[in-house]
Amino acid sequence: MDPMESTTLPSLPDKLSSHLKCRAIDPRVVHGLSFRLGCLCSTFLSNNLLHAYVSRLMIVHARKLFGVMPQRNVVTWSTMICGYAQTGNLKDAIFLLREMLGSRIPVGEVEDGLLPNKFMNKDEDSLLPNKFTFGSIVTGCARANDLRTGVQIHCDIIKFGVESDTFVAGALIDMYSKCGKVKESWNIFDQTPNKDVVSWTTMITSLANSGQHHLWDYAFKLFKDMICRGIQPVGMTFASLVKTFDAPIKLSQAKQAHGCMVKLGIEVDDLMGSALIAMYGRCGGMDEVIRLCDRINQDVVSQTSLLVAYMQNGFNLEAIDVFRKMIEEKFIMDVFVFASVIGACSMLKELGMGKEIHCLAMRKGFTSDVSVSNALITLYGRCHEIRKAQTVFQLMGDKDMISWTAILTCYSQNGYGEEALLLFRQMLQEGLSPPIFSITSAIQACSTTVSLSTGRQIHSRIVKMGSADNLSVENSLITMYAKCGSIEVAKRVFNSMTNRDIVSWNALIVGHSQHGYETEALELFNQMQKEGLRPNEYTFTGLLVSCSRVGLIAEGCRYFQLMSSEYGLEPIMEHYSCIVDLFGRAGRLHDAMEFIDAMPCEPDQLVWEALLASCKVHGNVELAKFAAKKILQMRPEDPSPYIILSGIHASLGMWDTRARFHAMMKDQGLQKEPGRSWVEAQECSEDIFDMLQVGGI
Repeated sequence: MDPMESTTLPSLPDKLSSHLKCRAIDPRVVHGLSFRLGCLCSTFLSNNLLHAYVSRLMIVHARKLFGVMPQRNVVTWSTMICGYAQTGNLKDAIFLLREMLGSRIPVGEVEDGLLPNKFMNKDEDSLLPNKFTFGSIVTGCARANDLRTGVQIHCDIIKFGVESDTFVAGALIDMYSKCGKVKESWNIFDQTPNKDVVSWTTMITSLANSGQHHLWDYAFKLFKDMICRGIQPVGMTFASLVKTFDAPIKLSQAKQAHGCMVKLGIEVDDLMGSALIAMYGRCGGMDEVIRLCDRINQDVVSQTSLLVAYMQNGFNLEAIDVFRKMIEEKFIMDVFVFASVIGACSMLKELGMGKEIHCLAMRKGFTSDVSVSNALITLYGRCHEIRKAQTVFQLMGDKDMISWTAILTCYSQNGYGEEALLLFRQMLQEGLSPPIFSITSAIQACSTTVSLSTGRQIHSRIVKMGSADNLSVENSLITMYAKCGSIEVAKRVFNSMTNRDIVSWNALIVGHSQHGYETEALELFNQMQKEGLRPNEYTFTGLLVSCSRVGLIAEGCRYFQLMSSEYGLEPIMEHYSCIVDLFGRAGRLHDAMEFIDAMPCEPDQLVWEALLASCKVHGNVELAKFAAKKILQMRPEDPSPYIILSGIHASLGMWDTRARFHAMMKDQGLQKEPGRSWVEAQECSEDIFDMLQVGGI
């Protein structure tokens, strides 16, 4: 203590310092009073004033006080350096660190660290930087994401021999983690001899925030190791750990972590409760989600977590109900909530509700947000509202790659192949690198337009981009070449694949079936079984179509039975219509009708259309009328039943009846849609080639 403090006012600095602990008191008031009372000569009081200024981020006042202090100790320097580091002013923090040692070397002049070696053996130990000095600067580097300065300070920490301190080690782990250097974080953690709960928690946080799924397993292993070593985790440990549980396979681990929280008495506040809801939502634990919702306050964060959890697990109606509740309770919602609930409407194809939310988003000014606009494009695309999706896309100020992919998918999935290809050209013109999903959508557009030359050019582009070995791209190429009639090329793509999934096999089986290679399609199925791949519903659709076209009635019935008996697959309407077509093509219309009567569900238009087509082939007028009547009950606006019936009567020479059906169709205001086919003229092919040349093909 100062000699003056012990002789004149021994307790006054302490009293003034005690007032600084109250956040409500402005430190400038205490500063002014201390100046009037002549107490600023007390280093203890001045340090407390300095800390008060720094903790309130009043750096200008702190610097003025620092400049007039008659005596400074290591606490003084460390506090001021910490203040600069907290506000991201690393340049002044480093300059002050050098000034502390009496050095004025400009920043960046020393390669191996920022401090010269000649000051490592300074006699006045009291003015050497300590662990708090270095820890503060490293924390500032983490905030500023300044890896270069952080590495140089790390060198100085080693020179001063404080690298083993737990506080410094924790700061270094955090700094390297935030700068994306998880390996360096682990090296420091591994080399720290005495690890406290902060070190363990910081390392777990580093792994959890890495964004690398394979490191998340290590985070849980580290957590278990921490428990085994007797280090009791804290709330922050669990807050980081819950981020790593992101799939149903990790539900058991998530429950273990939650159980450990309960056992240790960790308080589950509203924020932690919302994090747990989000965790269980990602892991598919909806029972736990509902139980947690009953135990925590219903605020906007918890309700948002609940809404997303419902969406992730397919409970889209419940997600919309949560959104309605949030509106009723007048929660202040952000763009994330709107984007999420629009996604729920998209999955349900709830166009009416989606339009209402769109209007609400416009009133709140949220449609300018990219994520909301992207969700709206997807919604309108799924609901076949192409023009609305196009309008949303055109009105967007800032478009990201998801925006381009969403509108491209909208076009390709709704049969707008030309528009999709033109959009793909625009992406290439603007220098964008299309992601895999955009590429597969462009290939799908070629399948829609049956444009083989364009498909080949896009295939060439994909090879040059280095994306040709992507599984989803290869599957799309098989489908495209098969639909364009190039079965041999589709087989070459299939045979060149290093990895194949059920989609690959289905694409080739269906391709063969569609182009008259029914026997090869059945052989492919046998080969797929030998390789141990489990077929799905789409596989059996291709098989049943092949059996129908070849006339293999017994084989087709066997495959139909095999679906449920061997693979546990419930037949869908496409499978029922295939069996009706199988019987109908063979002229066994009575068996087809018996099969329809025995169906466990009400037959839809597909089934009756299959029967009607068979009646046309075999000239069964009465059954054709019955099937046509069923179709017209479902779709009165469909002219095809009238056309087929008139054709049947014409083939039998019943011209008066044919004329009557034509008159009935005319009275209903229906007309036959003119037939169209895609003809790829030479000039059209050249135009598309020129179009893709822009992208560098």
